[in-house]
Amino acid sequence: MRAAPRAWHFLATAAALVVLLAASYLFFVHGYMGQLIDEQARSGAELGRAGDAAARLLDAVPLLSAGMVVLAVLIGLLRRKSLATVVALGVVAAANLTSQLLKHQLLSRPDNGATGTWHNSFPSGHTTVFVSGVFALFLVCAPRVRPYVATLGALASVVVGALLVASGWHRPSDVVGGVLVVAIYVFLGGALLARLRPVSARGSAPGAGGTIGLLIAAAAVSAAAFGLAYVTTDASVEGAPAAALAGFVAIAAVTASTGALAARLFRRIA
Repeated sequence: MRAAPRAWHFLATAAALVVLLAASYLFFVHGYMGQLIDEQARSGAELGRAGDAAARLLDAVPLLSAGMVVLAVLIGLLRRKSLATVVALGVVAAANLTSQLLKHQLLSRPDNGATGTWHNSFPSGHTTVFVSGVFALFLVCAPRVRPYVATLGALASVVVGALLVASGWHRPSDVVGGVLVVAIYVFLGGALLARLRPVSARGSAPGAGGTIGLLIAAAAVSAAAFGLAYVTTDASVEGAPAAALAGFVAIAAVTASTGALAARLFRRIA
């Protein structure tokens, strides 16, 4: 039997995501150009406003997420995976508490002349609620099912994130921040499971090279998109479509890469 992924694989991934979360906040919430790009992305997306149907769907996100958590508990009980169930509930609670503390108590959005005075909305609470529900299901499912949960969950999360931006509820960085907060706790939970859970006989342990490659690919795609937004952004609305495209690309890249990383690292955690 090949070696299982070790706890440090999960801890290193979580640490990298903490750095990415901090960098996103410093650039997009505190930085002049980051604020400008982020706000223009929201404005550009609103040119095709999603409408009342999207607002109703977003209003239902907490209920949908609660349903996913209840389903995760039922699956965990049926599979007799009590530790995975406790970890899943811990991820949901910790991620949502962290997002609320960061947004309302610990972080601020300065008025640096880029967009005027706006309240801080980083990270997105709706994104955190939905993505944490997806990962609760992911953690309690069998290893062979997790890649499918991660794929479908990432697609659904991208749709929710895009609707949040298109409806004017959040900026792209808020959505990215919400995804990262959840992912950090998922990989911290993975470190615990890697130490305590039996190893699945299916698959092989992932190497560090592939994990690093996924992170580099996601960073490159996001950097290219925001490079385009940077060269087209000015104080007018002319750069808004490019900024909106960059924001959607960043949401998709971060969501897809965290889902892929989770599927990769958790594939031998029973």
